[in-house]
Amino acid sequence: MLRARRDSRLGPPPLERARPWCTQWSCIDRTSCELPFKMYQYKPDDLRGMQLADCLQPTNLSRPGIVEHLTEDPSRACAFWFEVRERCRVLRHVSRLKHWRGNGLNHVFVVHTDEGISAVERVKYFGRAAIAQGHATAERFVRGLDIALGLRPKKFTTPDAQLAASPPWARRYLLTFKGAVTHRARVRAGMHHDARRRVLLVTYPNPHQCLASTSVDHPHAQRRSHAFSPLHADCCVKLRAHYTSYNYGSLMNTTFALITPGRQPASYRLAETMASGCIPVFFGFEDAMLPHAQLIDWRALSLSAPVDVDFEGKLLPRLEALVADRERILRMQRALRRALGYFLDRPDGTPAGDVAIVETLRKRFSFELRRN
Repeated sequence: MLRARRDSRLGPPPLERARPWCTQWSCIDRTSCELPFKMYQYKPDDLRGMQLADCLQPTNLSRPGIVEHLTEDPSRACAFWFEVRERCRVLRHVSRLKHWRGNGLNHVFVVHTDEGISAVERVKYFGRAAIAQGHATAERFVRGLDIALGLRPKKFTTPDAQLAASPPWARRYLLTFKGAVTHRARVRAGMHHDARRRVLLVTYPNPHQCLASTSVDHPHAQRRSHAFSPLHADCCVKLRAHYTSYNYGSLMNTTFALITPGRQPASYRLAETMASGCIPVFFGFEDAMLPHAQLIDWRALSLSAPVDVDFEGKLLPRLEALVADRERILRMQRALRRALGYFLDRPDGTPAGDVAIVETLRKRFSFELRRN
């Protein structure tokens, strides 16, 4: 039996849908870990003379909530932290890390960039290492091992915090969204804009469709490197006027906020709307992973709908009925306020996302996590 367990840790983890789970034996090696949980952070000295040194993003982890779990002794570490620098092109050398142990067991690669680590790179280079990234889609995500990250809100201001204190049934709008069309779910969302029902879903075409001059000689938007149908310049002007007529901050005064994948599944809009006390409605997330799903019970504070949902006949009546159930919707809002702590950096500057990663790892090695 022990030999079978050891053999199951060889090679890359399963990405196929037929084998969606990693087991505690195949993807995490607890035999080399003594509790309490400790983690080793790779430093420039560990990569001296290696091409991989260009990929290491030095990060100060000496912050409350993290520093107590760090160790300078690799032999004492349960996990090994490596933060990847943006535009790294030599990830194929990760197996040369001094604590790799043949297949990357107990390593976690933290990626805060938009592109992230692709499915091909995941299988080819990273063995049994965990990937913590915002660009977490089904094709590049190993359930039970990888960690989907959230993004800190860009527009968290005092007015948002004041709005967050208002109850969900006392909001100006029922459901809102504003964003460029960077995903098919956003195309579908824009079709259901209905101000009479307090549903404001404001979209603007993909930027590559509206890049051209409005002159007579160049009446269409063109970008040969992207396979988007061009739009006539006059159409783009009118769409732009409609789009800019809605203020993003004003749209936060809503009971529900539509959350769709954008350039990557991790959307700034999620944390921004949570900071304003809006209940998230995940739309078109069939192939995307929700952030920090092993720490946050998203079912208790959000709704989810497939991209082909009957919007007017099913989804909107469901939201309207939920507004009437004040006790339940208030519980959801209180739960999302607690979850917001995994997105907002702490007052001392400690990155909330890094704290969430460490907490996820600590609970894994302590057998405390639910499956995501």
